[in-house]
Amino acid sequence: MNYDEVMNEVFFNDGSLRDIYVLNTDIQVWALIFDYLENVGINYRVTIDGLITRIRDIAELLKIKKEASIGITIEYSEIDICEHFYEGSVIEFDISPIQIDSEKKVDLLMNFLKNLSRKLNKTIIITPEMTMEEVLVRVDLKYGKIRRRFGTRT
Repeated sequence: MNYDEVMNEVFFNDGSLRDIYVLNTDIQVWALIFDYLENVGINYRVTIDGLITRIRDIAELLKIKKEASIGITIEYSEIDICEHFYEGSVIEFDISPIQIDSEKKVDLLMNFLKNLSRKLNKTIIITPEMTMEEVLVRVDLKYGKIRRRFGTRT
């Protein structure tokens, strides 16, 4: 990927977040995500109403979710990838473009997404905030590559 193109078309600073979606999921994919993070030693924290918890059992988190807000933050090489835990057919993470300020961080994030896609056997996309239809980057390791689909930005 061309660094300048990625910075100008994906991680431009317009005050909004970028969404990272894991497609075609179910709640059990969370267990795979937790396993992956723990196996490779990536720090992450789970919070219940803002307080850190050690709970990782998916069924227990779903019960708690009925009464409280559950957040997950992955701390990967000075990049925070945040998520609000919920059950659905996609998993949505948020990332601030401000954090992606160097070619090294672009490479780190893309490698993380490639490895996660491979582990989950799922397609991952990056989009503008709350705009799932406008795919900026698609990580689909079934086809062995990352594809860029830059939308028009005004």
